[in-house]
Amino acid sequence: MAVYEFEGNCPEISESAFIHPSASVIGNVLIGAQCFVGPGAVIRADYGKVCLGSGCAVEDNCIIHSEPNSIVIMENDIIVGHGAIVHGPCLIKNNVIIGMGAIVSVGCEIGSYGFLAAGSVLLPEQHIPERTMAAGNPASPKKPLDEKLLYYSEKAPALYRELSGRYQKSLKLINS
Repeated sequence: MAVYEFEGNCPEISESAFIHPSASVIGNVLIGAQCFVGPGAVIRADYGKVCLGSGCAVEDNCIIHSEPNSIVIMENDIIVGHGAIVHGPCLIKNNVIIGMGAIVSVGCEIGSYGFLAAGSVLLPEQHIPERTMAAGNPASPKKPLDEKLLYYSEKAPALYRELSGRYQKSLKLINS
């Protein structure tokens, strides 16, 4: 994994977190227990700060970045889908799912168990209420989460917590 100190700010990464070797973590970043950061992901806190609580999954090719003197706060058990972008300052509460290719802009907030559909765009300062699915460009609330999506919002992060440990134990480079 590529972990970089920048201007005296060194990432703090839990020993139980897994960061893929092709991911980059730069600067003022805090990554909590049992997080999973996938191949090609970039978590860049050269201007501001990025904080991931426990059990967050940042899937392949995601970008998380914060503006000057700002913070991206991702609470616990959040999934950021493949290729999504999260740009802070923003607040993403517990058990949120950000779909593949979605964009979360500056000043946004997603309430607990919020669900941002794949390819959706949250414009600056937009908010998704808790237990709500939002979709579109620009994204807008579509419906309350049903039992299936609530189950997914709990089950998927648990699977990634487990996957983090499995990767730490068994990922081996066999050809470079």
